[in-house]
Amino acid sequence: PPHLTEIQFEDLISKGRAIARREGAFVGNADSDSMTECLTQVTQFVRELESAFDEIQQVAALMDCKLPSGKRAGRKENWTDIDGLRGDYQSYRDEVILFRTSLTDLVLRRLTACLTNFILAGIGEQRKQGRLDYQDLLVSTKEILCDPTRGSVIRSKIADKYQCLLVDEFQDTDPIQIEIVTLIASAINTESWTSWQAAPTLPGQLFFVGDPKQSIYRFRRADISLYLDTQKKYETGQLQLSTNFRSTPEIISWINKVFGDLINSREGSQPSYTPLTPMREPAPVGAAVSIVGSVAHPKSTIGVSDADSVRLAEAHDITQHIIRIVQEGWSVQDNNVWRAARLSDIAILVPTRSRMTELQRDFDRAGVSYRVASSYNVWRSPEIRDLVICLKAINDPSDSLATVSALRSSVYGCGDDDLYRFRTNNSDPWVWDPLANSQHATRTKARDPVALGLAHLAELHREKAVVSPSELVGKLVKDRQLEEQCAARRHPGESLRRLRYVVDQARAWSDTHNGDLQTFLSWITQQTAENARPIETIISEDDDDSVQIMTVHAAKGLEFPIAIVAGLPLRAPTDSGAKVGYPQNLLLPEVKIRKDVKTLNFDDWSDAEKLFDRDESIRTLYVACTRARDHLVISLHRKETTAKSGSQYRIPAELLLGASNGAPHTEFDYTAQNQILRISKRDHYVSRPGISEWRERYANAVDFSGKFGILTATRIAQASESSMMTSERDETFDPGLLKDAEESELPLQSRGRYGTAIGRAVHAVLQTVDLKDGNGVKALAKLHAAAEGISELSEEIASLASSAIDTQEVQSAVQGRYWRELHVACPIDGQLIEGYVDLVYESDDGLVVIDYKTDQVEPEEIESKVNRYRLQGATYALALEETTHEKVSKVVFAFLSSHAKAKCVSLPNLQAAIVDAKEVIRREAEAGSRP
Repeated sequence: PPHLTEIQFEDLISKGRAIARREGAFVGNADSDSMTECLTQVTQFVRELESAFDEIQQVAALMDCKLPSGKRAGRKENWTDIDGLRGDYQSYRDEVILFRTSLTDLVLRRLTACLTNFILAGIGEQRKQGRLDYQDLLVSTKEILCDPTRGSVIRSKIADKYQCLLVDEFQDTDPIQIEIVTLIASAINTESWTSWQAAPTLPGQLFFVGDPKQSIYRFRRADISLYLDTQKKYETGQLQLSTNFRSTPEIISWINKVFGDLINSREGSQPSYTPLTPMREPAPVGAAVSIVGSVAHPKSTIGVSDADSVRLAEAHDITQHIIRIVQEGWSVQDNNVWRAARLSDIAILVPTRSRMTELQRDFDRAGVSYRVASSYNVWRSPEIRDLVICLKAINDPSDSLATVSALRSSVYGCGDDDLYRFRTNNSDPWVWDPLANSQHATRTKARDPVALGLAHLAELHREKAVVSPSELVGKLVKDRQLEEQCAARRHPGESLRRLRYVVDQARAWSDTHNGDLQTFLSWITQQTAENARPIETIISEDDDDSVQIMTVHAAKGLEFPIAIVAGLPLRAPTDSGAKVGYPQNLLLPEVKIRKDVKTLNFDDWSDAEKLFDRDESIRTLYVACTRARDHLVISLHRKETTAKSGSQYRIPAELLLGASNGAPHTEFDYTAQNQILRISKRDHYVSRPGISEWRERYANAVDFSGKFGILTATRIAQASESSMMTSERDETFDPGLLKDAEESELPLQSRGRYGTAIGRAVHAVLQTVDLKDGNGVKALAKLHAAAEGISELSEEIASLASSAIDTQEVQSAVQGRYWRELHVACPIDGQLIEGYVDLVYESDDGLVVIDYKTDQVEPEEIESKVNRYRLQGATYALALEETTHEKVSKVVFAFLSSHAKAKCVSLPNLQAAIVDAKEVIRREAEAGSRP
């Protein structure tokens, strides 16, 4: 750190005395003169310095000294040489300011150096203890790659294993990551390593894919300048990807016009704009680009702040526009088919979470269901807090506060009157652990809710010693019907998802930590810490028809049929509060504590940073707008402003409005709306049915639970054309249909090793062997034959597998992309169908399915076998087309042989077979199947 020497104030004192004595040159008769006031303050400042007890008091006087400007001070007639006095006073004032700022700079730099050393020492201690985070791993990786002794050896081994490196989303790469990548791809010795910019890389080993216009992670050190520097270094061999397969032509046209104006190349701060080329057709119904709030709001006259009035109006307009979209049936494309929009097709993208509050309130009033999809800490939600407090009470019976809090929570639902009554009727009411089961049984006879709750806590406390925390959480959720309670909350779907998320997290924790309840609660405490932001990765349910609200950063990489960009800043960012900046190539940061306490170069860094922030804010808008597939809605609600016309002073809404002039869009105005649109809300509370109705519901539920929820390709193939599927099986069992069947579906003579072991072994070999040349087929055959208990048949297994590899179909597969032992499943008419496809590959005509058949047959039997497997193959094709949305051009049955070439036969009239398979599935969905 910079050394703090003794502070010398003598020069300031002597010069101050000399300036103060100039007051004797005053010749006027006026009672006051601004220059005399200036000199008086100099005199007072000098006296404070002279009378100070120590340097601390002198520094305090220096920091408090606020000498006024003397450039226009004093009247000419009152002084013999006013110009000279003004110059001398101003020079002294500037010297005081420079002295103060230099001292401040020295102190701040010493403080930051000490803090830096302290933090680095702490990080070093953590690394010694093996407590590493992601950043520590990056730093350690770079250090070991740069190590003069081991670095070259490690890099050589990595280079031998990975011939090429592809960095995707390169605009999100930070400096340490690019150094690591360059070190791996570089041929230089680490002893000559200076920087990644100067290091040559081996040709053809390093590839980057990224979009600089989507660089919005400067707060993670993923600076746009890093991308631009890399672009300069690797100028040759660059390819431009400009075709957009996501958005409609109208959206692309608007984006090209608007951001072609806003994104202008700036050295180290902004890339040039490359227009996008659309590839989709326009949506048939609804405006492609909509703008709401195009007219600025005047100052508020209704007793609320201007910002609040703007946010309220914006929330109202967005709500009304969403309802309009749904009611008018704007078109969205789903699997290449246009349909009417639903709420779940809409996503609202906001810069920060603070912009969500007004939207949520207006949605509630209008009956618009929504869910917040962001890095919200699920552990802080009310329903999960109640669950955690119950776990704390279970873990520690001596914690009376936790016990009472658990009883008062929604989990046990005891009111204050219940707690008061129980307290007055029992001595030591909250001491429940020592009580025996019989005592708890006696206290619960009257069905007192508090007694029942304490008995349940005692039961779980006894079990916590023998079950894992996840099992305890699951039992608490089940016993207290917490999932059912979610129906009574304001947003049942959200509450249910969070509850299931926590149960899943508890299971994952128990699987990896093997700890007790106390350790699990300590882990939860870490998740709920003030600075903890665990990401709530909760997937929405299929039946959840809700608008999504998320931040732009959370939406990066995603796409939505309808994207609404809202909550744009209402004013330019201010430079208030403490700030720390890290200029490039400098060891110590620039710091500002308050306006007059900052390092010398902080203002220069701050000015450059504002330019970087302004450019990144435009890129953030670009990311938000390019999330839309079929419709884009922009909210430009803002206050009237008198800001300067330069773009650096204009807020994002003003920039978008100005750039959208001439771009095709539709403006919507809801300020003069006569009727407020609403969505009728479904009642979350269900009335209790009568006993007869309840019995009917119960019987239907039991009946439905007895049906097969999953149809395998085997079961569909075994169905006859003339009757619904039954559990009866043909007398002659066909092992070619075995692959997808469950053990319970097989005839007794075919369960276990008999009749199926050879087929399993052959399929296992073909799942792992090199299909190009069959290298290692005999070794694999021996391995899997032994696993099936048929080692004596390994030669036959190898021959069967080799006959498959030698077929023209399999060799065609390995020339392109292919997938082996592919599990496919999808819902059809309310039934889930599934199966395992032996081999799938891409051809020019579409996907091709290859199904191995190990039941060796004579040539004259092949046609009948193909007919028998017809619906099985059709089911594979149907499931593949439904899940991948790709055409299946043909299904090939490969009849393997141990003594001849395999015979490959394509399923004739595939589309007709798919129709027949759908009919079987439909009949099953209508009638059901008993196990």
